[in-house]
Amino acid sequence: MDLSFTLLNKKEVTVKEILYRDLRKLALYSDSSISNIIKFLESFIITKGLTVVEKLLAFFILREKCIGEQVAVGSTKGNVNIDLQLFKNNIGSFDDIQEEVVVDNIVCTLNYPTKFYTGDTDFIFSLIEKLKIEDEEIVVSLLSEKEYKDVFSRLPDSIFGHLEAFVDKNRSHFDILVFEGKENMKIDPIRINMFDISLTTFIVRLFDCVQDTDYREMIFTLSKRIPDVSYLTSCTFLELNDYYKLYLDEIEKQNQDLKNQKIS
Repeated sequence: MDLSFTLLNKKEVTVKEILYRDLRKLALYSDSSISNIIKFLESFIITKGLTVVEKLLAFFILREKCIGEQVAVGSTKGNVNIDLQLFKNNIGSFDDIQEEVVVDNIVCTLNYPTKFYTGDTDFIFSLIEKLKIEDEEIVVSLLSEKEYKDVFSRLPDSIFGHLEAFVDKNRSHFDILVFEGKENMKIDPIRINMFDISLTTFIVRLFDCVQDTDYREMIFTLSKRIPDVSYLTSCTFLELNDYYKLYLDEIEKQNQDLKNQKIS
């Protein structure tokens, strides 16, 4: 099922539900490159042409709707659950930094990056949201990989100066304090930056909540009550967790009834 919602900047976004079977696929991606993993997660965002800021907010909502509001954060006392809403409140809304520069008669619209940093050397070009060459307007995020390389290989070298100036002017906007930390619980602050791997790994960890053994155990347990395994794997993690709690409550009630019968 698709989910649609409106971001704080009034942009309408549609995403696909991430199902339990999808989380298993993500677990199997553990030995893959960070580039492949984030590409897999981005495939659940149907709306095209988003910046990484808009994608981050979309991932928050997707995580909330399909997995739950609690996020495990490491501390010296083990994992501590933090409400996702706290992350969203800390981030708040993002300032509009979009601006246009003209380079050799090419109008370049600069904005937050459209790609997540995964170590690629041409990442800085993802600051270019749109290009207008004569009467043709090109939305960069809609280009295929080949088209992307073709377009940027023809841009004048002077574009680099404009990109570097844009980064310097807006540096504070690319650094995000997601969580201020809790000293009494020995939880470090969580800070992410759009120009290094921290933002990408943060998003991956949001969805890295099912190990292969957990997957099999959950399906095996619930299949005793709901034999249709295909149905179970087509549920979200949140739905399966509810089923699991109901199943445990049912078992506990049955055990209590047996105990009462023995007493009587």
